[in-house]
Amino acid sequence: MQETVYRLNVPCTVALLSDLHDQPSDDAVSSLRRHHPDLICFAGDLFQGFRPWKGRTAENYSKNVLPFLAACRDIAPVFLSLGNHEWMLSPADMDWLRSLGCTVVDNRWERYGDLVIGGLTSAHVTNARDLIAAGSPHYPKRDYFHKDRLIPVLDWLDGFERQPGCRILLSHHPEYWPRYLRGRQIDLILSGHAHGGQIRLFGQGLFSPGQGLLPKYSSGIHGNMIISRGLSNTGGVVPRLFNPTELIYITRDLEANT
Repeated sequence: MQETVYRLNVPCTVALLSDLHDQPSDDAVSSLRRHHPDLICFAGDLFQGFRPWKGRTAENYSKNVLPFLAACRDIAPVFLSLGNHEWMLSPADMDWLRSLGCTVVDNRWERYGDLVIGGLTSAHVTNARDLIAAGSPHYPKRDYFHKDRLIPVLDWLDGFERQPGCRILLSHHPEYWPRYLRGRQIDLILSGHAHGGQIRLFGQGLFSPGQGLLPKYSSGIHGNMIISRGLSNTGGVVPRLFNPTELIYITRDLEANT
């Protein structure tokens, strides 16, 4: 696992993690214990897909999420936003996450000292919720990935932008940045999802869901957005090569504050 440090004009040290996909997390937890950030932000895809309609719950299905979150909350406050793999979470699952001491920012924001932390929920999640509420007979196979419906809920962002303080938005999908977020009054956007492009050659990722071949937004800093390459090697049939997993630390640039 690679540790990446960015020095920016932020009031405290923030750890950015994403894409655990219910995999073991010993390296990430060891790194967090060494660096001891002031805040841990997880930008989606804690879980790997399962079928809640067969009686499974996040608590009794996922093996690694609980120990991971328990370790994180002992290090620093934890803020979570929802990625596409969180489409299956029921209201009871969300309550379970909150009971673990995590703050779930689900199309809303919370204030933490001088920070205002928001979470833009994946459109896969909001689409699935709408389908469940409507009793769709096609849920989830046909409509889950219907591109015309995969638009995130954006109306709450106007109020978020007006909040005083350093505004940090957790937004799992980096492809949302050019479509919906670029130019908004947000200090920092933290993303994941792209897994670094799965295979990286000469600094370029090969493929990302939502962006396709040779994705533009798969790693690094783009404007006010930072993209994590994620904590797991889960990528379906596409292997992960020349592309180590990543934990990012965003810490204060002392020169910018002098």
